[in-house]
Parts: sequence; C-alpha cells; structure tokens
Amino acid sequence: MHEKRTHRRSAFRRIRRSLTRAGWFVELLAFLVWSFIAIHARTLRIERHVHPGFERVDRRRVLFAFWHGRQFLLAAGFSARGIASVTAVSWAGEIMSRALARLGYVPLMASSRRRGFEAVLKMKRAVEDGHPVAVAVDGPHGPIYRSKPGILLLAKELGCPVVPVAASARWGWVLPGTWDRYLLPLPFSRCVVAIGEPIWAAAAGETTPGDLDRVLAEWTAEVDRMAAGADARPEKTL
Repeated sequence: MHEKRTHRRSAFRRIRRSLTRAGWFVELLAFLVWSFIAIHARTLRIERHVHPGFERVDRRRVLFAFWHGRQFLLAAGFSARGIASVTAVSWAGEIMSRALARLGYVPLMASSRRRGFEAVLKMKRAVEDGHPVAVAVDGPHGPIYRSKPGILLLAKELGCPVVPVAASARWGWVLPGTWDRYLLPLPFSRCVVAIGEPIWAAAAGETTPGDLDRVLAEWTAEVDRMAAGADARPEKTL
C-alpha cells in the first residue's frame, strides 16, 4: 500500500512538472503577470521625475541601478523604451522575461551560478547594441541593499555612467517574508518613479560598491519623501 501511494505521488509530480514547464503554460502565466502589472498600474497615480543632470547622458549608453525590492513600480511606471534588464535562468525567470517583453523591455536571461560573468557579458552586448540597461544591484538573492560589483566593472569597461533609479508609494505593502522587502503599492496610491543624478565617476572606475550603496540609499530615501508629499529637491518632470 505504501509503495502504491509513493508511486502515485511520483506520477503526480511528473505530471505537475510536465504541465508547469509546458511552453503554453509558461506563456499563460507571463500573460497573467503582465496583465496584473498593467491593470494595477492604471489604478496608481504615478509621477515621473528626472534629475537635470540626466539631460547630458547618451540614453543609449547608460546603466540604471535600483534596489531589487522596488522593481514592481519601476516595471509598471518606468518608460521602457527598449531598456534591457537581467532575469534569472529559471522557471520564474522565464515567466518574468516574457512579462517584461510585453511591457517593452529587452529581457536578458543569465545564470547567477556563474558569478555574474554571463550577466555582465550580456549587458555589455546590449549596451553596444544601443540598449540602456537596468540592474537590480542587490539581486537576485541579496544581501539587501548591498550592490554587486558587476555594474561598476561594466561602467568602467564601457565608459558609461551609472544612474540611480528609485520608486516609492505613499501607501504600499511590503510583502512579508521577502528578503528584499518587496514593495507592492496599494491601489490608488500616489507613487513616484525618479531618475537620479548620473554617477560619472563610475565611468572612470572611481566608484566602489559602497559608494553606489550610499548614493542609491540616499536617492531612494529622497524618493520616499517625495511620495509621502514632503519637500524634496527640485527636479524636472518626465
């Protein structure tokens, strides 16, 4: 009897795996993710701002940096404009890649097991092809608010500035149990998506991960204040 139950469970797992890995099922889930992001974004009052210093940037050769936990609002409220973004080589990564493609992004699937080399190579090729790149610098698994060095190595190699990007909501829900304190804005909330001042020192190789962490933390705190309605630095609206 025990062997029969074990056999049935194994058969169920095989069927479930075959179903969830099927191309049509992955595409369906990607469509549902895209639909949720698109529909939810329509309920939000999103304000978009850009630092005046960004006007001097060649927008085809730029590396956007953001915290992993703020990516929902960035995906929903950032003007994609062919921006390339890295996703993991995994089942969930495949779903997110297809959803991002529907939103206008250029997904770059790369394995985190290869110490980021594959991701850096794909980002380099994307920039050379004329696509700005957006990177969750503390992803994909943390530690939270600690950037990886790959984006800075790439900035020096290409001579591109790193540009901090942040998003915040006046009313939001931090998903419990998420390592990155993933922020999901509540419907009808006032939200802010903002591009910060370019870090030109990164293009010269003069920026450390600690420097980037401080700049991104300060900019995110500034955007949090903007979303809450507090006074903030003057910026130009996108």
